[in-house]
Amino acid sequence: ASPANREHEAWVTAALGYLHHPLRTETSAKYLPQSLGLLEEIQRTGDIFFPESWLRSTLGSYQTPATTQLVRQFLAERPVYNPRLKAKLLQAADGPFRAAKLLYPADNALMSK
Repeated sequence: ASPANREHEAWVTAALGYLHHPLRTETSAKYLPQSLGLLEEIQRTGDIFFPESWLRSTLGSYQTPATTQLVRQFLAERPVYNPRLKAKLLQAADGPFRAAKLLYPADNALMSK
């Protein structure tokens, strides 16, 4: 990873936090597939810790079954996905998974599939 790339990572993480702020999740959810799709490139071009902060800033504010389903579908479509990135993604999605399960108990059956 180039040091020049690392210079902007804090700015990108902050911007993602604003983009995916809890008050904006309804309108910013459309960016989630693209954000997840960029993860491998983020790992290749950024600092060792950037994928984790990218994922936390991207997923941390979501609490809906739709987000849970999106993450599960993303991983299901990539059965040989990088194991480290998969683990980071599941760790970052743990909070949203738990929140969705608590806030939408009627959808628990859908989320476990």
